[in-house]
Amino acid sequence: MTKLLRGQILFAFGLAVLNTVYASQLLGMDRPFVNGEPGPSFLPIILCGFVYVATFLIILKEFNVQQDIIAAAETSDNIPRIVILGPVIAIGLTALYILAFIYTGYMTATAGYTFLIAIYFNFERNGKWGASALSSVIIALFITVAGWLFFVKLFGLYLPLWEF
Repeated sequence: MTKLLRGQILFAFGLAVLNTVYASQLLGMDRPFVNGEPGPSFLPIILCGFVYVATFLIILKEFNVQQDIIAAAETSDNIPRIVILGPVIAIGLTALYILAFIYTGYMTATAGYTFLIAIYFNFERNGKWGASALSSVIIALFITVAGWLFFVKLFGLYLPLWEF
């Protein structure tokens, strides 16, 4: 029973509930390939499927992993109280991203968000600010450009830029 109360399992079930609420909105949309090309419901369907698979894998992993391995994985030499601090930082940065996206557009908000998330995880892993910052800049640039190419060039969708 203690495994059911673990944070990762509660997170996975919470994610599944939120994903189900999100997926219920897809029923009111057209089918993805109603006109022979991807429609507005295509990417949300892919996203929902991915989240369900990820949720299932999280739950499966948590039930199969040994408790001493879990305890060792939830500690960090570089960031104290990572079990509490990690999710708080990720949620805060995501909320900040949503707000920044409205005012600064895709490029600035996405580059800043991915840089901050990447530097947090890179520093947690290796404890070196310089190396973490360098790899985070590369990651942020790659994700920002790849996302823009994916949405704008591949699907022809408009992503807002910082417009004055």
